[in-house]
Amino acid sequence: MLDKADNRLDLPTDHQRAEYVPARRGFLRPLLQFALMALVLAGAWVAMDRLAASKKERTPRAFTPLVYTVETKTAKRADNRPDIRLYGQVDTGRNVDLRTAVSGDVVEIHPDLVAGLRVAQGTVLLRIDPFAYEGALVEARANLASTRAAIAEIDARLASEREQLEAADAQLQLGRADLDRALSLAGSGALTDKEVDARRLILSQREQASSQRRNNILIAEAQRTQQEANVERLEWKVREAERKLQDTAIVAPFDGIISEESIETGRSVNANEVVASIYDDTALDVKFTLTNAQYGRMATDADPLIGRDVKLSWSVGGIDYIWPATIDRIGARVTAERGGVEVYARIGEAENPVQLRPGAFVSLTVPDRTWSQTFRLPETALRDSDHVFLVVDGKLERRDVRLIAWDGENAILDGDLNEGDTVLVTRLTEASQGVSVREPASETPSEKTRNPTTNPDDSE
Repeated sequence: MLDKADNRLDLPTDHQRAEYVPARRGFLRPLLQFALMALVLAGAWVAMDRLAASKKERTPRAFTPLVYTVETKTAKRADNRPDIRLYGQVDTGRNVDLRTAVSGDVVEIHPDLVAGLRVAQGTVLLRIDPFAYEGALVEARANLASTRAAIAEIDARLASEREQLEAADAQLQLGRADLDRALSLAGSGALTDKEVDARRLILSQREQASSQRRNNILIAEAQRTQQEANVERLEWKVREAERKLQDTAIVAPFDGIISEESIETGRSVNANEVVASIYDDTALDVKFTLTNAQYGRMATDADPLIGRDVKLSWSVGGIDYIWPATIDRIGARVTAERGGVEVYARIGEAENPVQLRPGAFVSLTVPDRTWSQTFRLPETALRDSDHVFLVVDGKLERRDVRLIAWDGENAILDGDLNEGDTVLVTRLTEASQGVSVREPASETPSEKTRNPTTNPDDSE
């Protein structure tokens, strides 16, 4: 430094130089770090530029319109008769409650009188103590015999009275002739009036005797008529006693299966008491309900509803067993709670290892009415229940149709279709007017390596 006093240059001391060196180093370090960062960034940019320059240019791929591989079906007009799937319940077509016609104590029960067992027609299922009814029959027959004996006695009396009447009439004729002669002689004075009166008295007595015989005959005939009426009454009493004695034995009215029983030996039963029930397992019905629309179609069909064959299926143990059935009658009333008409079909015989039982819930296949000259197509062909798509020259073309009925997985259709049209049956979401499609047989080998029903991936 320059001193003002003596104008001398004053140099820094060693301590001052030591403080100045660290200050310079603190200033240069940030500059070096910034320069190094700039160098790294510049190197990275140069490397990326060279990599981008070395990439091969990609040739743009030509655009190919999307073509879907689909299934089709040829439309054919025919008389189609769909089947209706319904559910029903097996019922007994012939079921009887066995009731006691007389009262008394049960003295005998057949060992087969058990629910579920089969019994033959005429089998005595139980017997009521017949002692009192045998006595009633003996008494009725005795009364009848007594009345018939009374009739025989009357007949004998009638015969005697008729013989005596003939004799009395003969005596009467003689008396009349004798009186006539007496009157003739009295006129000539040969007989007195007293003698004539005596003959008149004899004639009167004979008339009374003849009249009495006729009255006796009339009385005897009336008595006989009364006794004949008693005979008819007593004959009915005998038949009634025989019937009651017969009713002490309850027999099976037909071959069938016992469905219920509630009786024990020694129990006292009253008249008209239900002791068992039996049903005919060869006369089973299936009851099901047709909706008003279904019944209306079938009732107006050319094929009558009565007599129509149906198919019954009962699923037991995972196996479906089939029985034939024939509709034989229609319910008397419309079932409002079920919304339709009850129909009954008589179940036929089938060689199945299981026996159909009343109360079983079964499925039914009932033929619907016949739709003349219509189309049957898979349900996948129908779109929004009002149109289908045809395949015309590899393009989809919309056609409006009318859904008539369903037949399982098929639809019965009519509308803007012609015989031989190729109808799309694949459930294609992208289906619309003009979409390109092909059938599987028209695929090329290279096209089969991808799924044509999905959009291809444009990326490499």
